[in-house]
Amino acid sequence: MATFPENSFWDYSLTVYSRPRVADACIFLQDRYGLDVNLLLFCLWTADSGRQALDPASLRDCNRRIRDWRARVIEPLRTIRRTCRAEPLGVPEFLLEASEPSMQKAELDAERVEQLILADVVRHQPQEPVDDSIRAARANQNLWAYIDLAANAADEQLEACLRTLFAAAFPGQEFAAAE
Repeated sequence: MATFPENSFWDYSLTVYSRPRVADACIFLQDRYGLDVNLLLFCLWTADSGRQALDPASLRDCNRRIRDWRARVIEPLRTIRRTCRAEPLGVPEFLLEASEPSMQKAELDAERVEQLILADVVRHQPQEPVDDSIRAARANQNLWAYIDLAANAADEQLEACLRTLFAAAFPGQEFAAAE
């Protein structure tokens, strides 16, 4: 049986996602604004790993690389899992409970594939030993560049969720609100 290769982006994402309020913020950003959680985490990870800020062209390339996978694999798996949770569809509850872990695993594995694709984009980009304030500034820049790419106007709820993600990744650093 094949296993996933080691991926520091995946490990980073699991750590940040497990912090207080991050999962709720990510799901809200995904459901309300159509943002890709993996791209949001990628914006944080690339900065936190000492890479240069992502320019709009790089973010468009990232989105282009994962767009079909997300639309044709991840989103349908998520829809199936959520549908089974919300509407039992005449299936006994014990069968739904028995099948839910495998549905969650399929969705998480698909998310992990997307992260491997994204990590490959910056594989050859140098990682510099920079201080926390520079990494935080790059993360801010990355997040807002992604929001611009996704054509989302910043509102209080979007900013609050981004602030939650940022604080989880860069405790003690200042989040830059939209200009």
